[in-house]
Parts: sequence; structure tokens; C-alpha cells
Amino acid sequence: MAKKGNTHAPGTREHLLEAAIDVFGRHGFDSATTRMIAKAANVNIAAIPYYFGGKSGLYQAVIDYIVDHIKKEAGELLEQIGGATFTGDTGRQLARKLIQAVLERFINFIAGSEQGQRFSRIILREQMFPSPAYDTIFKGFLKPVLNALSILIMAASGESDPRQATFRAMTLMGQVVIFRVARETIVRGLDLEGYSPEELEEIRRVIVANALAITEMPSE
Repeated sequence: MAKKGNTHAPGTREHLLEAAIDVFGRHGFDSATTRMIAKAANVNIAAIPYYFGGKSGLYQAVIDYIVDHIKKEAGELLEQIGGATFTGDTGRQLARKLIQAVLERFINFIAGSEQGQRFSRIILREQMFPSPAYDTIFKGFLKPVLNALSILIMAASGESDPRQATFRAMTLMGQVVIFRVARETIVRGLDLEGYSPEELEEIRRVIVANALAITEMPSE
């Protein structure tokens, strides 16, 4: 049973958020219960309405937490891209370097970190069964990342159609996400340990090479 302690105990809110990430990620919003979350957090169930107003409020707080964390991972790079000028060959080379930096950052996070694994469960559920909270995910980091990659692709490849650049940006993001979504197939198909540092480096090399290949300037 969940501990019947003080709902004001230090760290209670944080314990609930961390527990809810795992419970919502594994069971989904509908199947997850406040009792399951309170038990996982080892706190009084009354703390959920106290801090979050109920299960829906806790779920939105989890989404906000995930988005804020990912924005911190990517924020510096996105600011750099937004403030850069891509002119001439120097600008093209800068765009290619920034594409590589963005992809490496997300590979390290999504495939190489524990938080990436935990967050991905919820994000993937929202992709398949979007709730009102999906707007927070899309506007919070997916749209800014897509926009940034689209800008870089146009600068690196000479693509003049923003829609086509966005399509390419989505394929680049998909190459990263597949290493989380299809992890078991990849591990077994390639006889991997499960993303050791050496295996992550191999993944980075392949994805970056693919990305740079599709952003080559067309031949005259």
C-alpha cells in the first residue's frame, strides 16, 4: 500500500512525477491509476489531487516535464541555428555541421540515455493515440526541431521548397527514432549488446553519413 504520510513531505511532487513517467509510459493514461502511481512513488495517494488536481493534471505535468527536459537538451543548438546566417559555401558547411550536431545530440539522448527510453514510451503512445497533451509535445519541441532541421537542409542542399525540406527533416528524425522504437529488432538483427558506447558510436556514424548524403548539393 502507498505510504499514508504527509502530502507536504519534501520531494513528494518530484517523486510522483518520476513514478508517473514510468507508470503512464508502461500502461498508458487510461489503464494507469492514481493508486498505482502513488504506490510506485511510495507516497500518500492524496498527494496527487493536492499537487496536480487529479490524474489528468498529473499527466499534463508529466508532459510538461518531458518537454522542458528535451528543450534543455536541444535549446542551445536551436538558438544557434536560429541566429546563424547561411550564405555561400561557408554557410553550407556550417549547416552540414549543425545537422550533424543536432542528430548526434538526439541519438545520444534517445538511444543512449535512460531518460530517453522512459520519455519515449509516452511520446510514442501520444503519436499513436494523441490526447490533448500532444499539442504540448508538438509545439514544445517537435515543431522547433523540424523547423530547425528544415532550415539547415535548405541551406546545405539548395532545396528551395520548404515543404520538401520538412519531408527530409522528418526522414532524418525517423532515422534516429527507429533506434528506440525498433530497439529489440535492431539488437537482435545486428547481434548488439544493447547500445554500448561503441555501438552508439557506430549508430551515430551511419545516421550522420545518411544525413549528409541526402543534403548534398545536386549536380549541375
